Amino acid sequence: MERVIAGIKLQHLLPQIKAITPTQVKRYLIACTLIIFLAPAIEIGFYLFSFNFVVYENFVSWYFPAGVRVVCYLFFPLRYWPALTIGFTLGQILYTWHFYDEALSDIPYRLAKSMLREYLILLPVIAIKLLKIPLNINTVKNAVIVIFAAISYRLIRSIIIISFNDRNNKYRLIADEERFEMILAHQLGGIIPILIMLLLFFSGMVLYKKWHILISENSAKLIGQLIICLCLFITAYQLEPKSLYLLRMLAIFPLIWFSYSFGALGALSYGSITVITLLVNVYGSSHTELMLNTQLYIITYSVLAILLSAFVTELNKSKTALLNQNKELIELSSLTQNLATKVVNVQESERSQLSQELHDDIGQNLTALKTNIAILEKKSASYNELDNTILRLKNVSNHMYDSVYRLMHWLRPRLLDELGLEAALKSELFSENLKDAGVSYSCKINGPVDTLTENYKIAIFRICQEASTNTMKHSLATEFSIDIAYNRDQLEIIIKDNGIGLFEQSNSNFNSGFGIIGIYERVAVLNGECNFKNNTNGGLTITIQFTTK
Repeated sequence: MERVIAGIKLQHLLPQIKAITPTQVKRYLIACTLIIFLAPAIEIGFYLFSFNFVVYENFVSWYFPAGVRVVCYLFFPLRYWPALTIGFTLGQILYTWHFYDEALSDIPYRLAKSMLREYLILLPVIAIKLLKIPLNINTVKNAVIVIFAAISYRLIRSIIIISFNDRNNKYRLIADEERFEMILAHQLGGIIPILIMLLLFFSGMVLYKKWHILISENSAKLIGQLIICLCLFITAYQLEPKSLYLLRMLAIFPLIWFSYSFGALGALSYGSITVITLLVNVYGSSHTELMLNTQLYIITYSVLAILLSAFVTELNKSKTALLNQNKELIELSSLTQNLATKVVNVQESERSQLSQELHDDIGQNLTALKTNIAILEKKSASYNELDNTILRLKNVSNHMYDSVYRLMHWLRPRLLDELGLEAALKSELFSENLKDAGVSYSCKINGPVDTLTENYKIAIFRICQEASTNTMKHSLATEFSIDIAYNRDQLEIIIKDNGIGLFEQSNSNFNSGFGIIGIYERVAVLNGECNFKNNTNGGLTITIQFTTK
C-alpha cells in the first residue's frame, strides 16, 4: 500500500518536474548565488548595528540579525532556504572570526550543523508553510500566527544555545539570583529586532501595494498629520526631557487615531515612525534602565500596530462584503418590486379583458335572451302553462344578468374609468355588496384623489375591494369604513371594521390568511407602508401610507 501511495505521489510530481525549463533553473541558481553572497554582508552589517543598542555591557544587546533572518525565512519560498541558511551561517562565521579570533576551520561541517539546527528551530514556520497558512496581516488570526511564528524562532534558538552550547554558555558564570533576569534579557534582545523588522516589512509591503495612491489627497493628509504629530512630540521632549516617560505613554493614542482614520497604512506608518524615533532616542546608549524601559514600548507599539492594521483590514473587508451584499439585496429587491408590478399589471389587464369579454359577449347574449323571452311572453299570453315557463326563464335570465353585471363591474368597474376613484368607492358597488352581507358602509375622502396616477387609483380600489371582501367573508363585522386623506404627496388610507380581527401568531406576526397578502403586495409595489392592528375593543384597523412624489 505504501508503495502504491508513493507511486501516486511520484506520478503527480513528475509532470511538475518535467515542466521546469532550463531558464527557470538558471534564474533559480542566480538567485541562490546572490542570496549566498548578500546574506553574509547583511548579517555582518546588522550585527555591527546591534552594538549601538547595548542592554547589558558585553552581554546583551538588541540582536538585529535575528529579525532579518526571521523576515527572510517567513516570506521567502522554501526552495530558497538552503541558500539563506548558507549565507547567514557564513556571515556568523566571518564575524566570529573577525571580532572573536575564532579559527576558520571545518567550514563544511559547521555549515551542515548550522543548517540542521536552523531547520530544527524553524519547524513551526515549516509547518505553517506546509499547511499553506497565509503569512500576512489581512486578518487578525493571520497576524497572530505571523507574530507567533517569528517569536518561536527566537525562543527555540535561545533554548538550544543555552542548553547545548556549554562552551559559549555565559549563563553558567552568572549568579543564580541574576540568571533568570539575564536569560529574559537575552530573549527580549532577539525578540525586539524581530518585531521591529516585521513592522517595517509590513509597512513597506503596504506602501508597495498602495504606491499608486500615495499622491492622493488622503495620503497627503496622512503624511501631514504624521509630521505634525512627530514635531509635537519632539518639541515637547526638547522643551522638557523629563517628559519622555509621559510622551511614550501618550504615543499610543495617535496610533489608535491613525488606525481609525487611515486603516492599515496609517497604523503601520505611525507604528514604524514611532519605533524608529525610539531607536534614534536610544542609539548608542549604554544606559541599561533606559534600554529596558524602551523595550517595553517598542514591543507594545510594534505588536499593536500589526494587530490594529490586521483588525482594520479585516473590518474593511467585512464592511466591503456587507456593502456588496446590501447592493445585491437592493438590486434583488428592485427586481422583485418590478416583477410584482408586472404581475399586478398583468392581473389588472386580465381582469379588464375578462370584464370586457363578459360585457361584449355574455352580457349581450343575456340581453338578447331577455328580449326574446319578453317577445315570446307577448305572443303566448293565452297559454297558461307556457306563460309560467316563460316567467321562470325570465327570472333565471334576470338573475344571470344581475350576477354577470355585478361580476363584470367588480372585476373592472366602469365607474373607475368613467367617473374616477372617489365615485367608485362611494358608489353602490361597495354599499350593496356589504349591505347584502349585513354590513353598514361609510366612506370619507379628503383631497384630490382623482388626480393620482392610474397605478395608485387601481391599487387603492383593489385594496379597498380586498378589505371589504375579507370583512364580508371572515370578520363577522356589522360596520365597515374607509377613510382616505391625500395632501401634498402624502396619501393615507385607514380601513376599519368592528369584527373579530386577525389571528395573531406566537411570533407576533399576523396570520397570512384572509387575503392580506394581496394587500401587502399592492402596497409593496408602490413602496408604501402597511400596518394591520387589532383594536382593543374589537375589530381590525388597516393603515396604509404612500409617498406619491
